[in-house]
Amino acid sequence: MSNTVNVIAARPLSGILKAISLEPPAWSRLEPQSFTGDPSPGIEARIHDPLWLIARQWQFGEFQGEDAGTPIAMHVSMTSRRISAWKPGGQNPETPGRPLGADHSIEPEVEREPPASHGVGLRQRAEAGALLVSALAEAGFEVGKALSQAFALPVDDEPPADVPAALWQADPMWRTIARASPDGEAVAASIEAAGAGNPAWLSGASADAAAVSREWLDWYRSQVSRPAGSNDAWLRERLEYQFAIRTGNPNNQAVFRAPAHDGGPVDWYSFDYLPDETLAVDGEAADPAAEVAKTMTMLATPLRYAGMPADRLWQFEDGLVNFGRIETQPHDLARLCFVEFSTVYGNDWYTIPVDLPAGSFTQFSEVAFTTTFGERFVVTQADDSGRSGHFRMFGLSVSGGPTMLPGLLIPPGGRVSQEGKALEDVVFLRDESANMAWAVEKTVQGKSGDPRSRSSEPQVQPPDAPLAEGTDLRYILETTVPANWIPLVPLPTSPAQGGFELRKGTMTDKDESLGEILDPTPFTLKEEEVPREGVRVRRVPAVCRTADGQMVRWIARRVSIAHGEGASRLAFDGTTNQPGV
Repeated sequence: MSNTVNVIAARPLSGILKAISLEPPAWSRLEPQSFTGDPSPGIEARIHDPLWLIARQWQFGEFQGEDAGTPIAMHVSMTSRRISAWKPGGQNPETPGRPLGADHSIEPEVEREPPASHGVGLRQRAEAGALLVSALAEAGFEVGKALSQAFALPVDDEPPADVPAALWQADPMWRTIARASPDGEAVAASIEAAGAGNPAWLSGASADAAAVSREWLDWYRSQVSRPAGSNDAWLRERLEYQFAIRTGNPNNQAVFRAPAHDGGPVDWYSFDYLPDETLAVDGEAADPAAEVAKTMTMLATPLRYAGMPADRLWQFEDGLVNFGRIETQPHDLARLCFVEFSTVYGNDWYTIPVDLPAGSFTQFSEVAFTTTFGERFVVTQADDSGRSGHFRMFGLSVSGGPTMLPGLLIPPGGRVSQEGKALEDVVFLRDESANMAWAVEKTVQGKSGDPRSRSSEPQVQPPDAPLAEGTDLRYILETTVPANWIPLVPLPTSPAQGGFELRKGTMTDKDESLGEILDPTPFTLKEEEVPREGVRVRRVPAVCRTADGQMVRWIARRVSIAHGEGASRLAFDGTTNQPGV
């Protein structure tokens, strides 16, 4: 580097070149200058041929003035109808409707399971019993020890008929817990058996203690152990939820059905409008607050977004979003239309902020605006009935037809629900090697109600069959598979429909499934519900708070994509030279 500097310094170079080469670099500010000292001509942005531009404007009809004013005020007239009832299942008119309070969330109502086939686990029973003892103590009635003796936890009870005794063992710690926590299920049964009166263990209790026991019973039956006969919105053959909701009063209602909800937050796109459907609730009276009409007037707010072209001539635009650098092709019409809207028509749109009540369906009877000239214009709804395609915004599809119902549906959802570790995990997959479909129970609930892995269970061993004398090979009719691999047997459907369905089978002489997802027997599943990548279904505990601050808990089911095909290693008609294999 020093030699280069010496050579440059020795040559007769100009002062500017020496400054660039030898002086340390520095930042310089570029400023526009004019020969006359007046920057006004440059700011005016004069053009060479203004007459040519005027002629082009005339050719494109830009001189046909419309005397259009700028919107300054927006007027919105709307009617909101509160979601007041719902029912599980499809379009069965015999299914009764259920009331839905204004502060209730729809997810717990839809996803809450019916009573479990093996009952409530020891953990849930003990926690519920301990909660009752604590609540009664706060009401001044100490009965914890008596309840624990009269309603002891069933730690050593007999297993269900379909569960092996070795898999129905409780941890020794539950015997210690049983000394202080009564069986919540047995206590609830005793309160229900007493009817309108009090059970024997409540004798001598105050009215406050009796009221506490009734409140606890309502909580236990709604959030821990539902009573027998509770309806279920889970559609087993489709592995999805199906339910309907109703807005408004019984004499002025609209019914929306969710034909295929996978679980999780319920939103407007899950529903279709049923124009000929009604939903009635026994003993229901009309609620004047279920339907509210409102008219609002607000300032017109132009639409603004990142990268929007600037309105002023000398205003610099945001360089973080550059629509001019979007790479596209001539056949990419969607991207071209997006760029054209963003750069040309973006300043023609206005936003109308409207606050809508949660858990309601709102229809707008009129949207109008007032201009700077004092004129009032009504904005009509976009109509696409005259063309083959359809453009839909702010509406719900009508079931069985190409039309839509205009309006905004906001389900009463609890989007901040928390989910715990899966209590049960089942993977439905295909096994191309064996040409079969399987339901693999990875995790199920044990006697305590906690999840346990089925892979740790004792596996079925093949019979001990030594090689016969004078032979080198032994014939194997069929290899064994783990007990938690439940086969799905194809059954043909009716000749008119064609195809087949999948029904739960067994590799032994009994049903090997132990969980709730594959219950009951027979369990039938549509064949198209098990794709090549597989389906994973989990039962997870969920909890959320409603609008009035109450805590709600339930067990939900979550459906997701699995990890592809599986291999059960099931084979027929094989040979081996190993004995007992």
